[in-house]
Amino acid sequence: MMLLKQQQILKQTGLVGSDNDESVSGTLHIFDPSNTTFVKHFFARTQGYYAGTYAWSNFMAGYCNTTVAIDGVQFSMNSGNIDSGKIKLYGIKDS
Repeated sequence: MMLLKQQQILKQTGLVGSDNDESVSGTLHIFDPSNTTFVKHFFARTQGYYAGTYAWSNFMAGYCNTTVAIDGVQFSMNSGNIDSGKIKLYGIKDS
């Protein structure tokens, strides 16, 4: 197993606060992550609400410049922890 550590920021606008009504959500689509011939393209869309003053939405796309299969993804905050939430995985055979 080869461990690659590439980070991609999925949210650029504003902050995510710690109030009960402040949040972030989104989708991340990775194309053909088990392929070992081509690089892995992705796109993401995130939305959020911050400080009672505005809502935001981000779109981004790119690729992981590697031909190894992607067998894991890690989500983390810039600082602090993810206190609660759900992360769902779709499109995996027999999952």
